[in-house]
Amino acid sequence: MHTNKFYELVFALICLITITTSAQLPHIDSLSADLLTRSGRLRIFGTNFGSQGGTNQILIDGHSAIITRWNFSQITAYVPELAGPGSVGVQVITSGGASNTLPLNVTLRQPDGRVRWAFEADVTDLWWRPALATDGTIYVHGSEGFVFALSPDGGLKWATNVNWYAYVPSAVGLDGTIYVGSIGRITALNPDGSQRWQFNDAGTQGVHSGPAIGPDGNIYFANDFGLGAYSLSSSGQLRWNNPGTPPISWYGGIGGETVLGPRTVGGAIEQMYVVPEPFSEDYSLQAFSLADGSLRFSVTIEGQDDPFGQQQTQPAVGPDGTVYVTHMRAFGGIGWVLEAYSPLDGHSLWYYHDNGPNNGMTPPDVGPDGVVYYSASTSRIIAFNTSTFTPNWQYQDGTIMYHPTVSPLNNMVITGGVVTFGDVGFIKAISTGSGQLLWTVPLPGAFYPEPRVVPVHHPRFTPDGNTVYVSTTILAGNENDPHSFLYAIATDDLTINDEIEVLPLKEFMLEQNYPNPFNPSTTISFSIPSSVFTSLKVYDILGNEIATLINEEKPAGDYQIIWNAENVPSGVYLFRLNAGNFSEMKKMILMK
Repeated sequence: MHTNKFYELVFALICLITITTSAQLPHIDSLSADLLTRSGRLRIFGTNFGSQGGTNQILIDGHSAIITRWNFSQITAYVPELAGPGSVGVQVITSGGASNTLPLNVTLRQPDGRVRWAFEADVTDLWWRPALATDGTIYVHGSEGFVFALSPDGGLKWATNVNWYAYVPSAVGLDGTIYVGSIGRITALNPDGSQRWQFNDAGTQGVHSGPAIGPDGNIYFANDFGLGAYSLSSSGQLRWNNPGTPPISWYGGIGGETVLGPRTVGGAIEQMYVVPEPFSEDYSLQAFSLADGSLRFSVTIEGQDDPFGQQQTQPAVGPDGTVYVTHMRAFGGIGWVLEAYSPLDGHSLWYYHDNGPNNGMTPPDVGPDGVVYYSASTSRIIAFNTSTFTPNWQYQDGTIMYHPTVSPLNNMVITGGVVTFGDVGFIKAISTGSGQLLWTVPLPGAFYPEPRVVPVHHPRFTPDGNTVYVSTTILAGNENDPHSFLYAIATDDLTINDEIEVLPLKEFMLEQNYPNPFNPSTTISFSIPSSVFTSLKVYDILGNEIATLINEEKPAGDYQIIWNAENVPSGVYLFRLNAGNFSEMKKMILMK
């Protein structure tokens, strides 16, 4: 009798331990997508995840994933570059044990027209253009403080969090060190993402201008109040600072890039320019010596912040050292102008005001031939010839365009914008020679109040000019699912044609849909060489199945399938052909 009770007690204890252990195991309920490319962003939902740290990790196809967010019931991770392709398992590993495994289909990144790749950053906004290292690595700093390092082919190398908000674009030194400015702080990161040093300015709200790398390897910034203009050595030591005259501050503006230049034609780079945006003082263009921070000149200008692009105006320096600023010349009722200043003493050389509608101007950019590009009233791209003091051309097509940036090849300017206020975004290339539109890349989304992808700052070209990186934000996005995209765009037709020509011939073939973008229907063509069970399905960008167009045995032949998306919202969609052992996926854009 006592023996039976003893065994019953042992059995009950074993059951209790088993139940307790099971309750502590992490469990995956669902994934945000069932189909992703390598380095794709994946949200994992479940229970008992605990918190990030220690030995906790996400395994995808047995490889540890890069993690950006982790809480008790939700994790955001990126598909490892070594995962797949094909169906792989996703598993959460914590100190409590291993979770169940859910399947994920992993594919390779494929170019989509001019879009070489699009990286989905786990942040609300990518306000700034990325920084580019000499080895081709791309670094982009997002609004939640995450810094992402990407290889030239779009693969995620690492992600780290430095501080809550990205106030200015980041920069990369010749030794590969990444400098990131945020609220009250400069953070230097090593090329592997580890922190090298931090520099804090207790008196500032944040870094509002910079960083810029000087020819001496030192770094140059300007802060809102606090130190004002200042320089740090590559090891993070303060070299000098100057509060500026009047004191450097910004009122309501988001930051820009510190600009460096020479004092004379053909001279060495020896001074930095700052354009503060104060509340009660005069607006000014201030120049500081790179050597000791002495104020070379401070000249009064008038209102210069851009009300549409939401970034402060920053100066541009021409090949002869001339400094260009766009600002409002209210005195005398002149209006918005492009004005040129001497780098020697800051005196005004000339200004240009055209007779067209001019309700604001974006920051200028200067080509190697001295032509200045800017957007007036966010509707006209102007190429201004500084030798003849007249525009070479103006481009206007009824859309909103800002931050035109000239290619290092001097063959095109890239501009981002939206079709109209509240509408979808785009990226355009305009010929520097003729002012004609070369091409347009439409961005996904739909008209207000639906989410839409919009470019918000200067793009960044590779040194060879063959690729341009464009940062975006998603207006009206879901605050519970923060994300934005960095696009890598091929700039010339030759590159795209070469890529198409070297593709091997296939017996199985999935063609790009036509038209693309489309509204509301498009044709998808494919070929199969033998009778095989065939499925053709459409997915949204998160991997959710939207439509099944074919799911049956098909004889050999060429097929054309029309997809009518009349009841589907605008956006980027994926279509995937599975035929026997053959599988291929492509993207398409529905624009209503």
